Amino acid sequence: MIRNIWMLCEEEPAADELPYWETINRYWERLEPEKLQDVIHCLCRRLLRSRTFEDMRIRGKYWQVIIDGTQFCSSQKELDGKSLYRTHNRGTEREYRENYYYVLEAKLVLHPKILISIQTEFVDNEDGKEMEKQDCERKACWRLMERLKKAFPKLPVCLCADSLYVCEGFFERCGGKNWRYILRYKEGSILTIRAEYRELKKWEKNYQEQIRETRKNEVENRK
Repeated sequence: MIRNIWMLCEEEPAADELPYWETINRYWERLEPEKLQDVIHCLCRRLLRSRTFEDMRIRGKYWQVIIDGTQFCSSQKELDGKSLYRTHNRGTEREYRENYYYVLEAKLVLHPKILISIQTEFVDNEDGKEMEKQDCERKACWRLMERLKKAFPKLPVCLCADSLYVCEGFFERCGGKNWRYILRYKEGSILTIRAEYRELKKWEKNYQEQIRETRKNEVENRK
């Protein structure tokens, strides 16, 4: 492994140990981000084909993929044209602008304690304006879904996400890809969906609902 890493760095081994971080960084600067994503895809394919984690499939068929976002690298200094930003203490003497990056991750669930990244998508500020995180995150999700489908066209996927994705665009994209989904629905997200769900559950027998202390409903679409 040590020899392979030195070979990737295209440098002569300075010792019989792993390269120093500066050497590794020089390699990262030359590597295209898409190539790193390809490596992750190859690792995921090998794990899936090993059939070691077959018992984790939902209904014995669908692989659970969790989508969620996280913020990192926050700074009051300028980052770049694609970073998001928010204004704090607006209209006061203490007003300041916080610039930050936000990334959307799709995690493949192989075990209750084993979640691995299968697809990554940065949430970009396309217009350079102060954007709503909700709108930006959804757009990033649509890009992530397309890339995930392209990388794993035959993978039976069940997407799991929070109430942010309870919208027509998400449902249409899942249907077009023949994916299933499990969403955490928060009361008040889309009133028409809540009314329709309450009416349909009187007639449908194939559903599950859990009421927790937070009074949030978890609804799973099924066939």
